[in-house]
Amino acid sequence: MTRTVRFVASIAVLVALGWRRLTTPPGPWLLVMLLLMLGPHQGRPLRAQTESRLFVQVFAADGSAVTDLTAEDFVIESGNVEGRVIRAELVEEPLRLALLVDDADGADPYFRFLRNGLPVFVDALPSTSEVSLVLLSGRPRVVVDHTEGLAEVRDHLNGLFTWQGTSAGFFDGLTETLAGFDPQLNWPVMAVVTTDGASRRDIFSEGKYSDFRERLASSGATVHALGLSTPTGDGFQTRLVEDVARLSGGSYLTLNSPSQAVTDQLTVIAAEISRRYAASLNQYLVVYELPPGSDPDVLASAGVRRPDVTLHLSADGRPRPGGLTGAARRALAIQELNDAISARQAQVTALQAEIEELQREASALVGTTQPPANASGSAGRAEPWNAAEAAFANGQMEEAITLYRQAHEADPTWGKPLFKLALVALNQGDVETAVTYFEEVVAVDPNSGEAAQATEFVEQLKP
Repeated sequence: MTRTVRFVASIAVLVALGWRRLTTPPGPWLLVMLLLMLGPHQGRPLRAQTESRLFVQVFAADGSAVTDLTAEDFVIESGNVEGRVIRAELVEEPLRLALLVDDADGADPYFRFLRNGLPVFVDALPSTSEVSLVLLSGRPRVVVDHTEGLAEVRDHLNGLFTWQGTSAGFFDGLTETLAGFDPQLNWPVMAVVTTDGASRRDIFSEGKYSDFRERLASSGATVHALGLSTPTGDGFQTRLVEDVARLSGGSYLTLNSPSQAVTDQLTVIAAEISRRYAASLNQYLVVYELPPGSDPDVLASAGVRRPDVTLHLSADGRPRPGGLTGAARRALAIQELNDAISARQAQVTALQAEIEELQREASALVGTTQPPANASGSAGRAEPWNAAEAAFANGQMEEAITLYRQAHEADPTWGKPLFKLALVALNQGDVETAVTYFEEVVAVDPNSGEAAQATEFVEQLKP
């Protein structure tokens, strides 16, 4: 092996601990070495027990990825004896993501916000993503396969509704989705949106969960989740998915009540998934065989012959928060900025679509042939209602409160404004005011769908 110039890391760093960075000094032939624990990769089994593997990203001084390396450019050494690099290939996988959505009875309070926010989540992902949609009510089922395209996923999400009287097949959904990933995938992702409502806990056991955790660890999959709290939820699903997200190195966000913040949180998760996917690009999978007779307890070194480069190495290649630095980090920051712009544009598009829908509802209300008993009020209620819905969707709660009250004053027999005032109060943590508004809904509009929901809320919220 050529040793014109040799640079060896001054400290031993184990790749199993995550991403690490070394930069070569100037020179014509340079070898950058990172000390690795000798032995086969502990994740998926390889073709032979003597084979090991690692993932390597190589960046030029300007932060651009170096993508023209071959197996001959990589070096593995143990005890000053060079091992055999079997192959080195760029991993070129699209983001493969399974979106699991709790559409059971417990999700009903969040229904509208999920229907608005989930398409925004999909739009905020990389455009080349392959997404499957799994619904969890009753028996979990794949309603859109990853081969059908993002447009099909959006269509199903736009028509999303909750199944009344069902519990979520939550744990089944996790286990079956994990088992359904192609074993050749390096970094599949699960995005889980679940409430803490009723779940089919009869199929859960500690033994099954232990097996699932082991399979999750060896799969390379990452789980990101949004947990939604309900007044009567037992926390089983949200606690479980929080643990799963933590074990996989994913992110976990929560909301305590229904609001437009559902879309915001989903956008945050989509941005993090996109960031990590961008960080995983241009990785080489290097498969190698250590020298015969190598001591498995001795540290081996791995590197690449190339001047003025930066290396990022990992045992499993799974992107982690804060992994890149220097020029590589600047290059990734540009990608992150573009992803953020796309995510914000998706939010604006969704809000515009919602405003258009509200305007159509308002037009229908103005033109109805069977007005409520207070006909003089019905003509004047549409404008403040329409504006209130837009303010509510945009998170402008104080303005929404004022406008909902105007809509109620225009038609005191209409329960919808009161119902929305109750939801705003609930979102702000004012349970007593929320209960008062829910009771008013039942009093003024007892036969409406809002009255039925308000009755359920009152039963849940009253001590």
